[in-house]
Amino acid sequence: MKDTLENKNIIQIGRLLLQKGISFCIYCYPGESQYNVAIQKGILYPNNEADFVISPFIANNKYEKVVLEKVPSQVCADNRLYDELMRLEDCTIKWGELPSETIKADYLKSIHHYLQFIRAKKAMKAILSRVKIIGKPTKFDPLIFYKKLSTAYPETFSSLFYIPGKGIWTGASPELFLKKEKDFLYTVALAATLPIHKEENYNWRKKEIKEHDMVREHIEQVFEKNNCRLINSKGPYVFETGHVAHLKTDYIFENSEKNDLGQIITDLYPTPAIGGLPVRKALECINLYEGYARNYYSGFLGETNGQDLARLFINLRCMQIGEDAIAVFVGGGISDESDPEEEWEETIQKSFTLLEIIEKTSQNVPIKNEAIR
Repeated sequence: MKDTLENKNIIQIGRLLLQKGISFCIYCYPGESQYNVAIQKGILYPNNEADFVISPFIANNKYEKVVLEKVPSQVCADNRLYDELMRLEDCTIKWGELPSETIKADYLKSIHHYLQFIRAKKAMKAILSRVKIIGKPTKFDPLIFYKKLSTAYPETFSSLFYIPGKGIWTGASPELFLKKEKDFLYTVALAATLPIHKEENYNWRKKEIKEHDMVREHIEQVFEKNNCRLINSKGPYVFETGHVAHLKTDYIFENSEKNDLGQIITDLYPTPAIGGLPVRKALECINLYEGYARNYYSGFLGETNGQDLARLFINLRCMQIGEDAIAVFVGGGISDESDPEEEWEETIQKSFTLLEIIEKTSQNVPIKNEAIR
């Protein structure tokens, strides 16, 4: 990630937005080096370029979809936004409540319930996630952390957002949810996980291939239902990010009949990679046995104008920063072939995406080996 003057300006704007208690998101797209910023509506003059949406996994009275306004890059570059913000009064950060930590015994108990649910033929697959709580390092700076995170994982969609009462969230997601440009729609099937290694080939078992195929079938059925023609698909191929590798398939569809973007999003979300299959039964399993509310974890976020533009990503590899602690969210797909210890180990590998950057940001925070707990 280039430490350009523009990026430095946006980081300083982020500090000021926190100081003023204003909802915002700083974000960077995969393979790009320029930060973007979206802020609470009504602070600047109306901008018709795009909205920025932050949608929870399941909306409720406490966690609803938030719509911000993308700030044109020139407004950041010429200090107009900074000058406008300086006129506002300061406000104390309103931290969000963190969920409780998921200990290994509870996680294994949840897997037992998931497997009973699946083997009773109520679902083929359901995602089980968990929470790891660590103490917040002394003088932890979320914006310095975000800079290190976005630099370490340039192949991801990195973001840091603040919503008063919901706290500060940040992450580096490897998963595109939906991209729309004119009549073309882009998405990916990203499922199946193995620890990353330097050997030439990965040993993808029947379990991982089946898991990936479920996501592919869901995507293809949704776009067929919405009369979108498949233009091209590439995969599955190995996609490495952080400490893990996934199977990935890229899709391009044509929406020549100009079907409603909102309907496509509704049909596509949640994908089997974050919910399961069949969708309603998998959500029932999650609600019964996962043991906490995901809130913004595994929701989606990104730019859209609601019609012919969308760049949306699933909020994975993310964490919620609290006043005194940090909640790291990780998960994986459970099927009838799942081994509980392997699933636990997979979440440990995924957690290192964030834990290593926390350790680099504050050297007095060692990474604990959860495998022995």
